[in-house]
Amino acid sequence: MSNLTNFQRKLSEGVTGWLTFEFYCFRGKIFSEKYLAYPIGQILNSINEFKTSAEVNHPKSGSKQGRPLQIDFVLKDDDKKGDDDIDEKWHYAIESKWIGNTSISLGSMIWDLIRLQNLHEHHSELKTYFVLSGFQKKIKILLDQCPIVYNGKKEEKGFVKITAHNIILNLLSLDSKTKDYINNRITKYPEFKLYSKIVCKPAHVFPRKDIINMTFSTYVMEVMSPNKTTRLDVI
Repeated sequence: MSNLTNFQRKLSEGVTGWLTFEFYCFRGKIFSEKYLAYPIGQILNSINEFKTSAEVNHPKSGSKQGRPLQIDFVLKDDDKKGDDDIDEKWHYAIESKWIGNTSISLGSMIWDLIRLQNLHEHHSELKTYFVLSGFQKKIKILLDQCPIVYNGKKEEKGFVKITAHNIILNLLSLDSKTKDYINNRITKYPEFKLYSKIVCKPAHVFPRKDIINMTFSTYVMEVMSPNKTTRLDVI
């Protein structure tokens, strides 16, 4: 794959730059998670070794709760199999979250991480990434609860342990409201497996430091395969 070492950097810098450009073209009022799909898709399409598919059904979405759960983007082998064939080899999976004027809940972010975590059971060599993008001031509200960037020192903040190599989220230490949110989701999708910890690589962020008048930021972090000894029924 071309430029593999800069995968996260390409996404974080490319998406932030695109949002800034669109904002100065007076299109900020129509920003949304769906709008965010365009720059992400364009960047993924530049990695031409694989086929980029959007809104792919999650292999564990077997629920009667309406439409199937989907993954925002999947990079697969470029062959003749159909987009919904779960036997097709997946190489990369990406989930994205947009934060506009309204912030998102901690639970909804963690649910995205759990969905990515569960893909590793079906695709052992898969790399999974979470993209968080939007207004920096609103993102900061979320990251004050759940920091995902290594800033040169090891520390523990609430349920988050930060090291030079990993961000470790201990779901057993979440607040009761967030636990209830996650447990309710798991109940609706019984094929999903729940683990006490989510391990991610520190996020690549652009811009790296606060810059005057830089309205937007994009964080991209890799979600690692779960340690199966930390399996739970509920948290």
